[in-house]
Amino acid sequence: MRGLSIIVVLFCCAFPIDIYSEPTQPVSAMGLMRCVQGVCYETEFQTKALFNLAVQKSKVLKLGKSRLETESAFVTYTNEFFGGTTNALKVQFFTQPIKEEARAKLLRGDNQEISRGGYATLVLFLEDDENQIWQANLTYMVPGTTVARTVAASPEELTKYFSDFHFDHNRLQLKSKGSYTAPDSKEETLILSWNADLDLPVFDRIKK
Repeated sequence: MRGLSIIVVLFCCAFPIDIYSEPTQPVSAMGLMRCVQGVCYETEFQTKALFNLAVQKSKVLKLGKSRLETESAFVTYTNEFFGGTTNALKVQFFTQPIKEEARAKLLRGDNQEISRGGYATLVLFLEDDENQIWQANLTYMVPGTTVARTVAASPEELTKYFSDFHFDHNRLQLKSKGSYTAPDSKEETLILSWNADLDLPVFDRIKK
C-alpha cells in the first residue's frame, strides 16, 4: 500500500554550512507565536539549508548542476496527503525571509510569491505514534527545473538520513544530510542532495 502511496505523492506533488536558529516560545495549536505589539520576529523562521541537483542524463530536465541556498523555513503539521489518512510534517525552505505577509499566505497554503526565486519542500510522513518517520519526500525547484523524489523509505535510508529527529507538536528539531541517486535508467541520471539543521516552530494545519 505504501509503495503505491509513494507513486501517488511523486506525481502529486544538498555540504557543510553554518546554521542559525533563535529559540522561541512554543507555538499554539492555532499557529500563534511570540509577538511584540502584534509583530512577530522574522528570526522565528531563520535557518539556513543547502540543496544541490546534478542532472547527467534526462529527456525532460535541464542537464548540469544547480544549487539552492535557503535562509528560512516554514513547518506545518498536516494531513493533506493520501486523502487525510496519514499525518506529515511539511517543511518549506525559501531563499528569502518570511515576513508577516508571507507568513499569513503560507498559513493559507499560498507560497507562490515567496517561492519565485526557488524553493525546496521536505515532507516527512509520520508513523501512528508520530515519533518515527516512515517516508521522506523532497521537492527541489529552481526556475526552469522541478524535481520531486522519495529520498528515503527503507529503514536503512531513514536511519541514515533522518535519525536525528524530534517533534513534540510545538517544534521540529531535525538534522539531516544526505543524497538521493536515481536508480539506473536509460531515461535519467541525477543526484539530489541536501543539508539542513532545523529547530523551528510548527503550525498545526490538520483538517478535522
